[in-house]
Amino acid sequence: MSRRAAKRACLAALLALSASAQERPSEDDLFGSEDAPLEEADAGVALVPDDVEPDAGELGGDARDQAQLASGPLQSKFDTQEAVTDPLRIGGNLLMFGQAFFQEGRPFVEGSFSAPMLLDMYLDGRPNDRLRAYAVGRLQFDPTRPVGDGSGASSTSAGTAGVGLTPATAANPTVLLDQLWLRFDIARFVYFTIGRQKVRWGVSRIWYPTDFLNSQPRDAFNPFDVRLGVNMIKVHVPVESLGWNFYGYGLLEGIEVDTTGMKLKHLGGAVRAEFVLGPAELGLGGVWQEGRRQRYAVDLSTALGPFDVYAEAAFRDARDFVRFSSPADLSQQNLVENVLLGNVTAHRDEGVMVQVSGGASFSFNYTDKNLAIISAEYFYNPAGYERPVDYLLQTFGGQFLQQQLDPMQRVPLYQGRHNVGLTLAAPGLPGADWITVSLSNVVIISDPAALTRLDVIFRVLNFLTVQAFGSVFYGQTGGQLRFALEPKLINDVANASEQTSPGSGEGVRDSLSTLRDPPLIQAGVMLRLAI
Repeated sequence: MSRRAAKRACLAALLALSASAQERPSEDDLFGSEDAPLEEADAGVALVPDDVEPDAGELGGDARDQAQLASGPLQSKFDTQEAVTDPLRIGGNLLMFGQAFFQEGRPFVEGSFSAPMLLDMYLDGRPNDRLRAYAVGRLQFDPTRPVGDGSGASSTSAGTAGVGLTPATAANPTVLLDQLWLRFDIARFVYFTIGRQKVRWGVSRIWYPTDFLNSQPRDAFNPFDVRLGVNMIKVHVPVESLGWNFYGYGLLEGIEVDTTGMKLKHLGGAVRAEFVLGPAELGLGGVWQEGRRQRYAVDLSTALGPFDVYAEAAFRDARDFVRFSSPADLSQQNLVENVLLGNVTAHRDEGVMVQVSGGASFSFNYTDKNLAIISAEYFYNPAGYERPVDYLLQTFGGQFLQQQLDPMQRVPLYQGRHNVGLTLAAPGLPGADWITVSLSNVVIISDPAALTRLDVIFRVLNFLTVQAFGSVFYGQTGGQLRFALEPKLINDVANASEQTSPGSGEGVRDSLSTLRDPPLIQAGVMLRLAI
């Protein structure tokens, strides 16, 4: 790369940073953005163990399956006059979310505030026990953002407009399609689900390295999964006598789709098998798709004495990930200089890269009627950075050196090499079983920096959930959880911009100055009404 080309790449990267502060682990990235939608059967804080999350029946999910199918086969309500159960159900959730974000060294009045509102509606049609059609649509609006089509909005590093992981959210308000699928069976032996649907692989609770079918990893600190469904055909063959399940997936998410539409060469496939082996459950899977290198998954969960343990491993081609070589003394003080001189280079390794996450949980009674759960999880990511300054390259290196980064290299909490999460949850307090409390702590050992968060969830009048949370960021400045730009780096970029485009320096300096101070405190309240 020539000096002039390197300079242009450096400026493009940091100018993109100045246009959007979403690259840092902000309140939007970590704790539910203004664009965050609800999932059909996923509520509560992701770090709270699954067995203390609210019942999915509020959203018309698997709880309804169990309630209706456990009583025996249903007759077609379209062919008979029986009206015991309505074949079509309509429902949804109304969510109102207010949050504030404060940075170290900035006055309280300069904190940022957002108040997204979300209406998530579903249609669930079941004319009989062998047919089901399901649709989920979302309407989201934030009165703290400008109203319009978002034509002038900037994009995040993930290539999606707006905030968070949900695509196409530059417009305000925004209408999105989350799910739209049809399910049926052949001879009650092979089950088909066709359309836009939710599928997640893996057994971990914070980090999901084997979640291959989604284009982005899930953000563990969002109170719900913000990702949209995936277009696919799923074939399920259960072996009930053994408790085994076999799945085949026809992936319809096009890669390099042009204006004429998706071609057959863009299609892909995946398989997964789940086995019950005594007290253990083993999952094996693989994905093959044109335009992407193959990847394989293994996950295992079992009881080990009083502990529930789990682990998953993703086997990926090392060429999926961009790695950076840089001087040992690289810092924000000399980063622009080293990039312009060509001392920072990008490369892709050969061979297989194995990402592993796993953990254990232990539940105990602290009173005769009250339960608490302690869990710990570790994530080893060989593609992650090892120094805080490398985080800047890991986040913006694709723009610095004109490289296309893997989605996992652009999502918060997936960029450090060594990561640990700890959670203590109490689903129901003494004398107040309608209150759930969760204390979570995530440590990015590679920084090192950490985040501690307290969530308190109240159930009010059966259908209304009030969730209040507060979190504190602490540790070394410069990495994922304490991201900040030093004054010299801001000045270097502004000066370089001025030389390239006279008159632009001051605007760049003002934009980057918003990232000068690291995150300190995050707090918010979420109201959720099941309709």
